[in-house]
Amino acid sequence: MWVNKNALMGSLLAIIFVMAVGYAVFATQLKIGGLVNSTSKWDVHIKSITAGTPNGTASVKTEPSVSADKLSATFSTILQKPKDSLTYTVVVENSGNLDASLADIVFTTGNSEAIEFTYNGISKNDRLNSGKTISFTVTASYKDINNQPETKDLVSNVNMTLTYVQAY
Repeated sequence: MWVNKNALMGSLLAIIFVMAVGYAVFATQLKIGGLVNSTSKWDVHIKSITAGTPNGTASVKTEPSVSADKLSATFSTILQKPKDSLTYTVVVENSGNLDASLADIVFTTGNSEAIEFTYNGISKNDRLNSGKTISFTVTASYKDINNQPETKDLVSNVNMTLTYVQAY
């Protein structure tokens, strides 16, 4: 009987030892390290702005200019009477290797309520894939309203800012 107890105790200790070793093997942390190199290039910018043919007596006051970050542009038009207008063509290019999406387009003006700005050919959330361009138009118009301004010539100054984000 004494032998059986010793054998039983030895077996139990062996089982506990195997369980402890098994737990230690499975409880160790596995650490994986690595290095990732990203070759992404973000380059969405206004490539050009050109004035089209004026309607009526409208004319370009100053040539359009693009900001240093190439995502804002300023242009100025002289409008002399109702229904005068001038349309500008804006080209935006994605020279990077990431697709982009237009998050916002903002026009900042400080002009008379007789001047209206409209744009066509681009909308919020439009996608601009890598290596592609998009063209759209911006029109400055002298509205035919009841209370015309007292000045003969109106100058339409506008700053347009495009905000692009990475498309998913």
